Amino acid sequence: MLSADQLELFNHNGYLVVEHVLEDSDLEPLEMEYDSLLDDYAKKLYRQGEIESPFSRYDFAERFARVISQYPDCIDRMNISLPLINGKIDLEQFHAHTGPAVFGLLRNPKILDVVESVIGPEIASSPVQQMRIKPPLSELADVSITHSGVGNTTWHQDTVAVLPEAEDTNQLTVWIAVTEANEENGCLVSIPGSHLEGAHRHIPGEIPREPSVPAEIIGGRTGNALPVARGGIIIFHKQNIHRSKVNRSNSLRWSLDVRYHPVGQASGRPAFPGFIARSRANPDSELRDPQLWNQMWQDARMRIIRGEYQGPIFKDWNA
Repeated sequence: MLSADQLELFNHNGYLVVEHVLEDSDLEPLEMEYDSLLDDYAKKLYRQGEIESPFSRYDFAERFARVISQYPDCIDRMNISLPLINGKIDLEQFHAHTGPAVFGLLRNPKILDVVESVIGPEIASSPVQQMRIKPPLSELADVSITHSGVGNTTWHQDTVAVLPEAEDTNQLTVWIAVTEANEENGCLVSIPGSHLEGAHRHIPGEIPREPSVPAEIIGGRTGNALPVARGGIIIFHKQNIHRSKVNRSNSLRWSLDVRYHPVGQASGRPAFPGFIARSRANPDSELRDPQLWNQMWQDARMRIIRGEYQGPIFKDWNA
């Protein structure tokens, strides 16, 4: 649980770096799961003639970079959320990876202890979640550089990622470092105290479908870099202004950003499934079955494909 001093710092800055939350044993299942996921998908793409080789002799980092350089759509297939599409859907790409290791991280008690310190003991896991696996910039094809999953992100507030129904939701972002994040490989950069400015208007940014806080609001502010070691996390107030830059190192930078809010509040993405991750008042309401969680995502996918879900999935800032 966070200390009083840590909570004061979070309330002051709108973010807090918390080192050494997770150990190797917490992260290794995710790494193994993704190594298997990439292996299966690379072999499939090779059989289909989409890439010149399955690149089986390379480690995960090099293999991922080589696959996405030849087949950039692989980026979305590695994500932990369905693609944000309001219009016509490409069935081949309309998938999410919702494996047991991802579910295990979402329910990891070390993370939930931190979350409970901020929003209380009744915790819902929001479906607003992203996997970001950033190879070195030198290994990316031009078409991949502008994808926020592997390249940079614009100045933004996380509140912009949800529909208006979640305007009053006490949403907390948890950014998890699977590898070390530093200034060279594109760590997060935040403007301290910006959450106190309230919700800013956003405009379409230089990255497709990525909203951005206008330059005149940012002004001359450059923000504070937030390096964090493997296993550390960064928590964010939903109105904190932050971004990340491209990876200019020679190694992979890997993270995921997930969100939580009090049970009963709107997630702001009703097309996708959230779940109760912790409830001190009603433990039986917690979802503990990773297969059921995966099925919830598959059911949501099919409802959208069949046109049974009515309404936008997200606010399209480039529409």
